[in-house]
Amino acid sequence: MPTDASPEKGSTTPARSNQEQEIIQRQLHFEEVDSSFFSLFQYATPIDFLVIAISAVFALIAGALVPLPAVLFGQLSDVFVRVESGGSAHHSGSGQQISYYSTFFLYIALAALASWFISTAGFSHAGARISQQIRIRYLEALLRQNMGVFDDMGSGNLVSPLGADLNAIQDAMSQKLSITVSSIGTLLATYIMSFILHWKLTLMLTWSFFLGLALLYLGNLVAGRYLGRSTEAQTASSSVAEEALGSIKSITALAFQKQISSSYDCQLKKAEKAGSALKTLMGIMVAVTVGTGYLNVALSFWQGSNFLEHGKISFMALVAITVIAKTAAFCVLSVGHNAETFVTAKGAALRVMRMTSRISPIDPMSDIGQVPEQIDGTIELRDIKHIYPSRPEIAVANGLSVRFPAGKITAVVGASGSGKSSIAKLIMRFYEPVGGQIHLDNHRLQDLNLRWLRRQIRLVNQDTYLFDTTILKNIEYGFCGTPLDNLTAAEKLERVEAAAKSACAHDFIMGLPQGYQTTVGPRGSKMSGGQKQRIAIARALVVEPKLLILDEATSALDVRTEMSVQAALGASTIDRTTIIIAHRLSTVRQADNIVVVEHGVNVEEGTHTELMGRQGTYFALVNAQDVSEGNKEDVNEYSHLEAGTKELADNQHKVGDGQDEREGVWGTLAVSDQPAELALSTAKKDDTSSSSLLSMAKFVLQLNKEEWYYISIGLLCSAIAGFEEPASAILFGHAVVEAATTSAHDQAKSRASFWSWMFFLLAVVMMIVFSIQSSVFAICSERLIYRARKLALAHMLRQEIAFFDKKENSPGALVNFLSTEAADLAGISGGTVGLILIATSTLTAAFVVSVAFGWKLALVCSAVIPILIGSGFIGVWASSRFEKLNEEHTRASAAYAGEAISAIQTVASLTMETRILQDYEKSLAIHAKAGLKANLKACLVLSLARSGVYACMALGFWYGGTLILGGEYSLLQFVIVYSSIITSAYSAGLIFSFTPNIGKAKRSAVNLQSLLERKSQIDPESLLGKKPPQQPRGNIEFRDVSFAYPTRPQHLALEKISFNVAGGSSVAFIGHTGSGKSTIISLIERFYDPTAGSILLDGESIDSLNISEYRSCMGLVTQEPVLLQGTIRMNILAGCKGEEISDVAVQEACKQANILDFVSSLPDGLNTVVGNRGEQLSGGQRQRLAIARALVKKPPILILDEATSAVDTQSESLIQDALGEASRGRTTITVAHRLSTIRHADVIYVLEQGRIAESGSHSSLMAKNGIYFDMFSKDDRRQS
Repeated sequence: MPTDASPEKGSTTPARSNQEQEIIQRQLHFEEVDSSFFSLFQYATPIDFLVIAISAVFALIAGALVPLPAVLFGQLSDVFVRVESGGSAHHSGSGQQISYYSTFFLYIALAALASWFISTAGFSHAGARISQQIRIRYLEALLRQNMGVFDDMGSGNLVSPLGADLNAIQDAMSQKLSITVSSIGTLLATYIMSFILHWKLTLMLTWSFFLGLALLYLGNLVAGRYLGRSTEAQTASSSVAEEALGSIKSITALAFQKQISSSYDCQLKKAEKAGSALKTLMGIMVAVTVGTGYLNVALSFWQGSNFLEHGKISFMALVAITVIAKTAAFCVLSVGHNAETFVTAKGAALRVMRMTSRISPIDPMSDIGQVPEQIDGTIELRDIKHIYPSRPEIAVANGLSVRFPAGKITAVVGASGSGKSSIAKLIMRFYEPVGGQIHLDNHRLQDLNLRWLRRQIRLVNQDTYLFDTTILKNIEYGFCGTPLDNLTAAEKLERVEAAAKSACAHDFIMGLPQGYQTTVGPRGSKMSGGQKQRIAIARALVVEPKLLILDEATSALDVRTEMSVQAALGASTIDRTTIIIAHRLSTVRQADNIVVVEHGVNVEEGTHTELMGRQGTYFALVNAQDVSEGNKEDVNEYSHLEAGTKELADNQHKVGDGQDEREGVWGTLAVSDQPAELALSTAKKDDTSSSSLLSMAKFVLQLNKEEWYYISIGLLCSAIAGFEEPASAILFGHAVVEAATTSAHDQAKSRASFWSWMFFLLAVVMMIVFSIQSSVFAICSERLIYRARKLALAHMLRQEIAFFDKKENSPGALVNFLSTEAADLAGISGGTVGLILIATSTLTAAFVVSVAFGWKLALVCSAVIPILIGSGFIGVWASSRFEKLNEEHTRASAAYAGEAISAIQTVASLTMETRILQDYEKSLAIHAKAGLKANLKACLVLSLARSGVYACMALGFWYGGTLILGGEYSLLQFVIVYSSIITSAYSAGLIFSFTPNIGKAKRSAVNLQSLLERKSQIDPESLLGKKPPQQPRGNIEFRDVSFAYPTRPQHLALEKISFNVAGGSSVAFIGHTGSGKSTIISLIERFYDPTAGSILLDGESIDSLNISEYRSCMGLVTQEPVLLQGTIRMNILAGCKGEEISDVAVQEACKQANILDFVSSLPDGLNTVVGNRGEQLSGGQRQRLAIARALVKKPPILILDEATSAVDTQSESLIQDALGEASRGRTTITVAHRLSTIRHADVIYVLEQGRIAESGSHSSLMAKNGIYFDMFSKDDRRQS
């Protein structure tokens, strides 16, 4: 949201015309889309379609092979019946037939191996390619959107589909689609074969097919509703986590971890409830499908016996159709297992298509619009009325008219929230005004090509955003889209260095160990606020833009640096239109024209001299800056100091020598030794060799221990379900024998009916058992995911700040783990254990039954089972390796996209959209190539496991036939033993179709266990340590403190610092950018522990105090205040630990911070929602709310780090008075660049290169005529 979203006073809901309403609505409107899973294939290339077509053909072949063993079984059973009934005369011919049919199984095994491998590898490769294209197109769609969409939906919500949603789509389009297509092939083959064998009986069995279709349709219809609720809650929870992790130091300083966890927990519970209902529904569908298969067997034997008795069907056809009927049911079961995946993918497709199909009304990548050959650079706003789409109740500009002449410097000043920054955003066309026109020369802005327009302008904001790459690349991003982007690397470097020198950044950059190759960290967090601003200014100047907009662009600079930068900018503004938006009026006095904005209207304009002569609004603002004679008396006493531009230029080379530490309190505070390309580094590499699947399963089950009752029921049902195949084999053997004798015995029909009824009973029991099992495991699974996410975020929030300094622990990577990897844990949860138990009990029972009926054949058939199981486990390993690689790539790419979208205004102003997409696409291509090899290995092993069962069938039939020919076994023995072992082994082998899920789950479990077992070095929720006194004196002492940031231990940011802050006194720390000021505050807040020395509070070492109680003694206001999603009241009370604070106290704090009038003017007052990171408020408004937050709890120690840098002069004066009043009786520690704000401090410490260079009161330091004198004199000249 804009930095000045509303006026300070008189905010009323504006009356809007239909045209205004339409302009607002089109910036937020999304068309309803009716997408399906198959609509995603529009992103496939011709090559993808070719691969999919070939893969589909082979998947159909693989599926069609499944019922062939049933036909061969029928043929061989017929042979065995003839052998048993015909004596030795049939033996020689039957032996040849047995060998002949057994060989067919080997042919089927080879065909299955080839077809499964080609289909799974092809679908996986095509799915990866298509999902890669969808990721690119989705990111492109995001980059095309107008700013109103980002304000309304939040960057976290918009980026989240690139993680969980695209993973779900890729999963559905890969192996799950392969399995489904093969199941369709099986269904087609079963019905074709069945119709050929006996069409009447086949028609009677088709009811199950239509029942299955109806169940799938109705189930998916209902499941879609639950999925929508679950996804909505998960997206909301991801937004909470993203905001918290992106503002981790604010959360830590405010001890706000429990509140964040509570908000996160609330959304997780909603997702858990909907997810449980969804999985239960899917499980019941599977249970009904299992029951349907056995009902078909019962019906087949019952009616088939009637047909057989009357000679209307052969014995071979009856047996084949019965086996085929059961096979068909299990195909539907396989589709049912994957139904949840496709339902999820369909929901994800809807969200993706909704964004990719939206036509942005302000499209930065569009080629439409005029491109003038030459422009002068005059900007004119004519009668502008502007309303931000996400805050339609407030008009920030109403009748605003301003002209910015070409080649001139025009300044825009006014109170916080007056509409200054809105002017910059309208010129950049981030938004459309609802009334009036904006012109560049004689061209309407909306008639110009947007990309061309933005390339003529460079914008430097107060809230500077740098990308997580090197300083060189950050400055080079200024070349994007311009002809200079085609320069050689050497030519670019020359221009970069020149721009850096103009921005007074070159010397401090060269002082860094890696110079321009130094990485700046996420959001530039490894640089100080001043360093970030200077790099951003260099990025703007590197292309010598026709128009330059500086929106509080030097607010974070110290006095000397700011003056140097201004001198350089003044020398380079010839033939450039420059717009300066500022609170410090001293920075704009030399402007050619000054425009005063109040409540979104131009109330005055003229030169500084003209406006001072009028004694109007500008005159009042200048007087509020408190540059009176009384403030200058000290410097007049030492008036021999001369000023001049030459001196300012000389000083450029003295700024920040050798300093690379991050000065600001709110970021990663060290410079890495490793240069990186953007944010596309891989995630952490965990050594998983020692983390076995069994140990990870135990770990996951520990997370589910509260559900032991449900798990026990589920495991009991799983054990019962494991007897399904052996019981079915016994029933099937008897039924086959009875069918074989139907024509010979009168009682055979009644016995066949009996076994049919037994199959009916088995169907009912299995439906009940599987329904209960799936329901309880659905609950366990969702509670596991809920608990894993809850624990993971809680442990993340408890980590020390150094943990977040590491590149692999960026907010994007951590949020991706919470949203995606935590859900993968279900792959080795109770549900998976239940499946393994089914497989184990099935094989155990099958072995017992087969040995009981025929031990010879049982031992031979059992010998191949370890091969099947072993290949399955190898498949798990190969899949785990593939998933590890895929996880790292997904996490890295999601983090990069998240960074780009979080910095969308910077991306848009630099026209970086194409560059972002190119780098993103290049990275995905590299990752896809690396993943292809691992995918092929995994598919090969899984194909071996699936096809191996046919080789086992060949061995079983051949040896079983040999035993029957030898008279050792009967048909009954053979059918029971064969069906028990082979069919059970085949069913157990189906477990390994879940190996991709198990592989993902293992990786996630390793990462989660690593996180949960990690002990925080500075745990903000630790109960250890002494409690500070109820009313601490506030005495803070540093004793020989040295400190180096953990990511760069060889560089000391502070070296042997010693000082004592007496309780109740006021001290200030000053120094040039990078001197160590904010590092001291980081240590006082105990974000880090010193490398050497000690820090004491009232004589007690702070590392011996309870960290939470210790931090509650302090109120902290920083240069870059962070507000959290929620109301104004919630944000003000965020630092109050378990205290009941009345609204009266909140209002009093707001009054002291000079924000009460603004809050009262809002329609919802204290209940007004501030938006993501407070983006619906201006920078000054955010800073004043942060001050109110610090004052409301009345802390013994007040820490102010550039606390008034973002407020206007009038507000600053009032706040300084309030802070002066609030600091009475409490220890106050101030860091400031404006030296006039700290001149009354009891002690002032001057820092230089991490050491205390001078200390004393203002008067004593001025008398020394040293560093402080020099800095204060320059500050005074700047003010005057």
